[in-house]
Amino acid sequence: MNLRYEIIYRKGLTNVHRTIFADFLKLQGKVRGNLLIKADRCKFVCIVTHIDLPIAIGGIKPKTTEDFDHENADLGDLESSFDWEIGYIYTDPNYTRKGIASNLVQTLLNEFGDGNLMASTEIKDNPGMVRILEKNGFKNYGKLWKSGIHSNNLGLFLRFK
Repeated sequence: MNLRYEIIYRKGLTNVHRTIFADFLKLQGKVRGNLLIKADRCKFVCIVTHIDLPIAIGGIKPKTTEDFDHENADLGDLESSFDWEIGYIYTDPNYTRKGIASNLVQTLLNEFGDGNLMASTEIKDNPGMVRILEKNGFKNYGKLWKSGIHSNNLGLFLRFK
């Protein structure tokens, strides 16, 4: 399969990039707020295309500080060790189980380089992402908590470098 993994830094984002990103977040259904500005929050994003058709997205965004709170993972003492979060990972359902999300995460991590990084994901309903994170050096820390958007349990995954 001929795939292209394109890294776009915030200053290089176009309205086309923003629209692609927002459309995928809408399909994912797990992000609130104005989806058209979510890519602008990121240090950089990755858009994966197959024959010029966007099929997956992800980004490195500012950390979600609330994930460390007592009501969530209860790891307030570790919050100051992190500035960035890997997130917004989504693959078009027609392209899942082909290693695209795994390669997307690896592409984002390679571009990010060294440094502590966090992620939060659904534990039971997204075991594929749990495996991808663990394969890339993330470990689940703290307690699980219920998402404020859906009823699934979330876990906080941390990678120390």
